[in-house]
Amino acid sequence: MQLEYFISGNSNKETLLFVHGAGGNADQFRKQHEYFSENYKVVSLSLRGHGDSPKPSPNTTEQYVLTLFAADIIQLIKDLNLDNIHFVGNSAGGVIGYIVVSKMPEKFLSLATFGTTGQMKFPKFLAPVFRAFDAFMLQFFKKWYLNFMVSHTANHEASKEVFFQMFEKAVTAIPHFRYNLVNYDFTGFIAQSPVPYTLIRCEFDKGINGMLKSTLKAIEANPSAKVIELKGLGHVANLDDPAAFNNCLKDILDNLK
Repeated sequence: MQLEYFISGNSNKETLLFVHGAGGNADQFRKQHEYFSENYKVVSLSLRGHGDSPKPSPNTTEQYVLTLFAADIIQLIKDLNLDNIHFVGNSAGGVIGYIVVSKMPEKFLSLATFGTTGQMKFPKFLAPVFRAFDAFMLQFFKKWYLNFMVSHTANHEASKEVFFQMFEKAVTAIPHFRYNLVNYDFTGFIAQSPVPYTLIRCEFDKGINGMLKSTLKAIEANPSAKVIELKGLGHVANLDDPAAFNNCLKDILDNLK
């Protein structure tokens, strides 16, 4: 899987690796490239079926399991010879980060997530129902449904427009990806993460924040894990207010040194 990726700040020793969630792509992190590339090698990528990364063949739900997303990223890390990595994942990108870091902890200096919960507990029998509904709506009511999803993802008009364009590129991936996000549990990993872990809890990300109880309990069990509160922002904080998000992430990185 030849993933689309952007890279800047090549001469720097430490790497910031940004990974988006379901429906996003590498474009989500352009402002982070601008801000951090003076001091870090900055890499953002588009997951399979997103952005200009190819969709798998066959384009089936089995091709969008979380372990395959993680395997794609691991291969890219090897291909680009990345090291001393700080993984920053938004939403499902953070969930994939749990897997990637667990598979090659020696490559990573830290892990940070925002818009991410370490455990999702919808009954598994609902997964095909959600997939069928997504597929139906995206086939027959695509524009309305994309606008509906955007309204629950971004807070500001400018970022809503960006996300609409990103979602349009991922229409064939979204139902399959979301199927694989219905039920998972990475709280065991969080409680024993081999690298420092930071959960950025965004004030207006109500849906995710209501599902954090077990994740917060796992963080309490890990001396190298913590929660940072980011006021006034929602699920895609880095797009809604890049300056506030960048300052927050900079503080996290600075405190690791």
